[in-house]
Amino acid sequence: MTGSRLSAFAIAIAAAVANFLLVQFLWASAVAARVLIPRLADFSPTQNLGISFGLLTPDSATGYRWLIALLALIILLVGVMAWRASTLWASVGFGLILGGALGNLFDRLLNGGSVFDFLALHLGKVPLFVCNFPDMLITAGVIVLLAESLSAKKGARDIAA
Repeated sequence: MTGSRLSAFAIAIAAAVANFLLVQFLWASAVAARVLIPRLADFSPTQNLGISFGLLTPDSATGYRWLIALLALIILLVGVMAWRASTLWASVGFGLILGGALGNLFDRLLNGGSVFDFLALHLGKVPLFVCNFPDMLITAGVIVLLAESLSAKKGARDIAA
């Protein structure tokens, strides 16, 4: 259990630091927008004041403080779930989610309330969304948790059969 807890928080810290370094590198290098995978993915740096898909964009200092408070609460709750994780894979999943959430929070605190989104995904000319490294970490963490949950259920069915 202690090893799992340590893994979750080590992953979270490493992910948040990696995001900080990536954002600093991309800003310092001033890389221009460019196609990464034709008809699928572009490097398209942008500042996002909102949460997912630009939603919940604060329009005042009070709104910004509420957004930061909400993000801090989410981080606290995910941290508790990481602490209570009963398997190594659950710890990894929660660690990735926690690291992504911390990365986005630190971006907001260090960059005037916005996060640095840079990966624009699309299907041909149909735009899907623009995301950042913390968003990818959160998505990966959710996938790990889903896979861990499905494998645990399959194992329980195999034992019951």
